[in-house]
Amino acid sequence: MSSLQKLEYSYKTSSSSGKSTDEFKEPPSTLTFSSSGSSKGGAKASEDEVIIVNVKWDDFEESFELHNNSK
Repeated sequence: MSSLQKLEYSYKTSSSSGKSTDEFKEPPSTLTFSSSGSSKGGAKASEDEVIIVNVKWDDFEESFELHNNSK
């Protein structure tokens, strides 16, 4: 994390998608990054929906799926 300069992420569901980019002039002081928001009348992921996430940081990239395991 001491060399992190840019963090980008995107997500996609069957009904929506989004992305965000953060740039750092100094190394971030936290290892946890989160995003939240709401919209009036916005789409909501269904209980069994898989959310595809792509994260890029500097020259690295990783993709993964989020699943609801609370069933």
